Amino acid sequence: MKIRLYESLIEVIIALGVGIPLILGGVLDTWRTILTIAIVMLVLLYIITHRIKKTYSDRFLWVYILGTICIVTFELMKGKKLYAYSNYETFYAGRQYLWIFFAIPLYYEIIKDKNFDRYLKKTVGIIIASLSLRTITWLCKNYLGITIFNSLLYEYGISWGRGGKLRIDATALIGVLIPALYYLYKKYKKKRYVVALMFVAAYLVFVSQTRSLILGTIACVISMFFLEKRSSSKKLIVQLLLLAIFVIAVNMGFADTILNKMNITISDSSIGYRQYEFAYYSSLLFNGKWKTGLGILTSMNANGKILMFGNLDTQMYLDDLGIFECFLQFGLFSLFLYGVLLIYMIYVVIKCNRVKEYKYSLYLLGEFFYIVIVSIPLNSFGIQRIFMVPIVLAFTCAVHNNILKIEKEKAI
Repeated sequence: MKIRLYESLIEVIIALGVGIPLILGGVLDTWRTILTIAIVMLVLLYIITHRIKKTYSDRFLWVYILGTICIVTFELMKGKKLYAYSNYETFYAGRQYLWIFFAIPLYYEIIKDKNFDRYLKKTVGIIIASLSLRTITWLCKNYLGITIFNSLLYEYGISWGRGGKLRIDATALIGVLIPALYYLYKKYKKKRYVVALMFVAAYLVFVSQTRSLILGTIACVISMFFLEKRSSSKKLIVQLLLLAIFVIAVNMGFADTILNKMNITISDSSIGYRQYEFAYYSSLLFNGKWKTGLGILTSMNANGKILMFGNLDTQMYLDDLGIFECFLQFGLFSLFLYGVLLIYMIYVVIKCNRVKEYKYSLYLLGEFFYIVIVSIPLNSFGIQRIFMVPIVLAFTCAVHNNILKIEKEKAI
């Protein structure tokens, strides 16, 4: 049996990205550093062995990656200058942005194999395996009083709970999983994908209990359901309008009412606290600092920690503010990080529609809606979520590559 070296290495890195190695013990932060080193080594090996070949759709891949790295480098140098980061602190502040390079080997292996679905299925399988381990760990602790996989259980500390029960995060790739499962079910009509979707829904409601992920899942599934048969341009416009209505509903508190009825508690103190955090962080952007942001902040540095956590009598978390966290650190550069990727996804969707590849557009729109909704309260470029970005980038570029090939064949 032929061993696919790069495919196996990609699977290992995805497993690292969804926290499976935590069952071996160790600290989450250590595994994140290992993930960073593994990605850098894989990319270097990939370049050295000349695996990169010019393709139809890799221009955007390289422009986006290089643009992101230039922005990150600029903001890191600003942080180093303003907050006196050491070399180690600079690495620590910027390491998660190196994960964007993972899109390179993933994309090229997908198009070399000429099998988009096979890599999507492999990714789905790894994420489901991680969620299964997390569910078992959660059940054992909360209902049997047995602690297994200690590092997985306390991934974010002993206080990460709700309603008297410990919670476990749904991993950074939950936003990849949901549209992928819907896409695979619609294409192959196998019940196991529906069962998997039901399992994911139950996980989000009971194990993770993260409101924004539940809302993102609802938006994702509804959008894919409406566009199930055909994603015409008119329907796309309707979808975008529905998205705008959904975002307004979220901001007006309608979604919170629904979640309260699902017994997913939302306290007034929690909402008020986030408003307090927003007011504090907004006050830091005076004298034009909003243009390029404050630079990348890290709690490893004393000066950065003071800015991140504010007055020490009240613990504040920058992660609580979603996309604003990205704007605070990157300023207008955040429009490139978010906007360019999302616009590219819609561009590929339109090209899919033109050649009547509606299942591809269905998948990408599900991904698009999830990112937009979830990024309001959770920053997709924060360390907890950013591993999703290279995955989404690689799969979107792979879809584009397939569409361009179809267009070329039809033109002959």
